[in-house]
Amino acid sequence: MTILNTTYYVHETVDAEFRRWVTDVYFPSALNIGGLVKPVFARISMPPQEGMSGYAVQLMAENKETAELWHDNHAADLRAKLSGLMGEKMLFFTTYMEILNP
Repeated sequence: MTILNTTYYVHETVDAEFRRWVTDVYFPSALNIGGLVKPVFARISMPPQEGMSGYAVQLMAENKETAELWHDNHAADLRAKLSGLMGEKMLFFTTYMEILNP
């Protein structure tokens, strides 16, 4: 299994809108395409700087190829729209993590 983790840093002025986007748009879109399961939305305990919040948005995939297909196609369109709404008040990066324990 592969974890697709995208870390977001969000300015407090768009925080509520961002959280709604994750739960109302991002996760439903991901779960509707198939191959992605177990969404996790977590707040990072140490904020990156004052006035900002950090979030980890995670999905599980059967393999890295499935995660990459979602990330590079469907999620790219969603993130582009989100970036258009939030502009410089948000930044993000994505990592793929391989689950090692059984």
